[in-house]
Amino acid sequence: MKKNYLFPVFLFLILKTLIFTQEPIQFTNSKNLVSGELNNGLKYYLFKNKKPENRASLNLVVNAGSLLETDEQQGLAHFLEHMAFNGTTKYKKNDLVKYLQSLGLSFGGDLNAYTSFSETVYELQVPTTNTDLKAGLEVLKEWSSEITLDPKDVETEKNIIIEEWRLRQGINQRVGDLQRKILYGDSWYSKRFPIGFPETINNADSKKLRDYYSKWYQPKNMAVVAVGDFDIKEVENLIIENFSSLKNTSSDLPKDFNIKLPDRDSVTIFTDPELTTTNLNIMWKENISPLNNSLSYEKFLAKTLLNSILNTRFSILSKAKDAPFVYSSIYNFPLNKETGIYAVSSLVKEDNLDSSITDIINNIKSISLNGVSNDELNNEKLNLINNLKTLVNNKDSIVNDNYIQAIRNFILSDDSFIETDEELHLTETYIKNITSDTLKDICTQLLKSNYDVLITSRDNLKSSLPTEENITTLIDKLSNQKEINISNNNFSLKLAPLDLKPGTSKLILSEDNYKEFLLSNGIKVLYKNTDFDKDKIYIKLTKLEGSSALEEKEYLNALFLPDILNNSGLGNIDYKSLEIYFKGKNFNVSPFISDYTQGFAISTNKENLIESLNYFRTLISKPIIDENILNSTLKSNSEIIKNRDFSPKSVFKKNLLSTLNSNHPRRRMLELDDLNSISEENLSNVFNKLFTNFKDYKITVTGSIEESELINILDTYFANLPTKNGSVEPKNLNVIYPKDSVRKTIVQGVDKKSTVVLTYPYHGEFSLENRLLYGAFSNLLNILLIEDVREKIGGVYSISSSSELEKLNFGENYLQIVFSTDTKRTDEVIKKVKEVINNIQKGEFSKNKIEDVQKNYELNFETAIKTNSFWNNFLEKKNLISDYEFYTPMRYNSIVNYNSIVEFSNKAIDKNNCIEVVLLPEKED
Repeated sequence: MKKNYLFPVFLFLILKTLIFTQEPIQFTNSKNLVSGELNNGLKYYLFKNKKPENRASLNLVVNAGSLLETDEQQGLAHFLEHMAFNGTTKYKKNDLVKYLQSLGLSFGGDLNAYTSFSETVYELQVPTTNTDLKAGLEVLKEWSSEITLDPKDVETEKNIIIEEWRLRQGINQRVGDLQRKILYGDSWYSKRFPIGFPETINNADSKKLRDYYSKWYQPKNMAVVAVGDFDIKEVENLIIENFSSLKNTSSDLPKDFNIKLPDRDSVTIFTDPELTTTNLNIMWKENISPLNNSLSYEKFLAKTLLNSILNTRFSILSKAKDAPFVYSSIYNFPLNKETGIYAVSSLVKEDNLDSSITDIINNIKSISLNGVSNDELNNEKLNLINNLKTLVNNKDSIVNDNYIQAIRNFILSDDSFIETDEELHLTETYIKNITSDTLKDICTQLLKSNYDVLITSRDNLKSSLPTEENITTLIDKLSNQKEINISNNNFSLKLAPLDLKPGTSKLILSEDNYKEFLLSNGIKVLYKNTDFDKDKIYIKLTKLEGSSALEEKEYLNALFLPDILNNSGLGNIDYKSLEIYFKGKNFNVSPFISDYTQGFAISTNKENLIESLNYFRTLISKPIIDENILNSTLKSNSEIIKNRDFSPKSVFKKNLLSTLNSNHPRRRMLELDDLNSISEENLSNVFNKLFTNFKDYKITVTGSIEESELINILDTYFANLPTKNGSVEPKNLNVIYPKDSVRKTIVQGVDKKSTVVLTYPYHGEFSLENRLLYGAFSNLLNILLIEDVREKIGGVYSISSSSELEKLNFGENYLQIVFSTDTKRTDEVIKKVKEVINNIQKGEFSKNKIEDVQKNYELNFETAIKTNSFWNNFLEKKNLISDYEFYTPMRYNSIVNYNSIVEFSNKAIDKNNCIEVVLLPEKED
């Protein structure tokens, strides 16, 4: 099951108070967090929240993970988590998942679990009717004490866990294992990775699992967390009813495990034939404390500001044409309660390792000697506070999962649980204490600490890489400099004023769900005022055209144009100043170009609405295509292209695209020669073709904006957009899928698995009902693939299908199924997948599965319709497709039923037209 490395959603930006030498002020948890403890020691935490409406997130948090395993039990904490879904006293094997699916929940989405070093957490999302809340808490209780561990189910589950282990194998696992060894050193953490080993998994039995379960799943080691749109007292009573009878049968208590700080510097250089890039990681371990008092809060806040300052500097450096790295990022996070890691990670351009290290250490050293300017620090303070203000303004739209993550952090790490308004107050209070000297002290201490360096690179660069001694000598030399001063352009910037002659707008249609305006330049606008987010506004300009109508050279430039525009600057603001300009502003303007559409997406809060619109109008009237950004982009892409064939995944993707799309020139990966076409002149020509004439553009506006204000901005910023004569329609690219079944096998790499993609081209016409049925078929297929391929034969850990059926893509529609499995079972699993599809076409599946699909749609619809993203998507499609509409659950159920799915699946899917692309290893390492 998944392991989430979650951090509090609201940054928990709290740091040093008063003076470091004073007694810290302890924080109290939010008064809205209701907590209690039963007589048996089980704790519970309840928090009422409105989003999503009529939904609750329920967690069972067990203070036991892989660290508590004996040598013979390695991997069994995770194995036990799997077994929780394989039968309890009330729910026999698979009955639990089937029951939860009957409520409309999806496996892996609404119900899931994860196991880490220190905890195991079970997660449920349920409706908040009394029946559903009662059922959800009863399921948590079953997991806490009633897992049956049937020997037959244990044997079956071994295959699935081995497949999960297998899925993680590969280059990412090899690098990750090495990095974890460096992070955790000789601590117990290095000996207890939660996934375990195939040997202990295969040797597991019911008794060994029962031993761990009986010893550690005790009420005193557990907490129940509930966040949602419910009555607190009702949920509290249900917890008392379900969990009070549990008894503690073991006196053992979980213990803490230490991670030592390194007593010397270390450098590790690792090369691998499958690596395509050179990556640099410089890591410093440090002692940390929970975020629950003024001292820890202020220290963390200081680090947040320092990280943002350095990341801004690194970002500006990375954009120069002679930049040594594609990106560098500094960050810190906890390894456990007492020890954290401060790290810089960089993607290094070829032969620039020394230069990358020099730029990174020089910036840290400069701050340790000179601090930062008041402008630089104040910009970051303003940026941080404004971000928190936006969160506070939209507090009512914060969803359950964000709160439940923060509560889990409080339970497991002793952090205080603080709501956003209090967080803003604390930040405004303590941020005043952060000075340039505060940041100097952090950087000084960082450079005095022992470091671990990990460099990963390609095998063919091994001889050209510096030695470990060279790296140590360089870092030490840079860290011990007596004088260095790096100047930064940190000054306030404003866009030059615009001289816009307003147009006019006219309301021409008022529907239940939206209003339609016509602008004096002929542009149509669809608008919906919402209060889902109290302080968010979304504007999107879209035109049906895209790169499909461009010649090949123009198409290649269109692939790069949006990113280059985003980074080059605009008007009077150059690329170096752009990062500083955005400090303290909460808006985004992004151009986009797809095959068949182009346009701009604008998101903003109310305060920055006018600034975002001035930015948009400046971008289209005075764009910049900067030589530095262009050259840096081309160099980075050149290195990626040159080296990508070292990666089996890249080779697999290249072959998948060429096989599925019959080598179509617009459906392939870029080659080095393509970069020769990218130039400032060609980019400018594409910009002029797509972004200077707004005839046939359509606009959608959703969010917290009143109609009177909307009319004003439409008149001022949109009704005067140039709309010259002449229209360009999207062009059918004529992408042709194979008409028969095709099998393409790629043999490369040493992964202990095969990766399989099965694609069934869509057969049939586009209609909104067919689109609905295609999605329903995919959802039904996902349920049956989990039951028949994962659970019955243990052939995979993860398997899923997805469907694509759109009106505006000229027939490029298909169903695709993706999974990985044991190389020896590849054909067996493929055969089973096809059998499941065939069974649906023959109607050989339980009719109640359709009810599960219908209920899942209902739950998702009820949540989605109360979000801006739903209405953004609906209005954009309505603008482009006049008869587009959404389907209520009642209407959905009238279309999606047993007979319609069987009939549709036989028309849409030809079992003799399957494109199979398989990646197999040359050898299994």
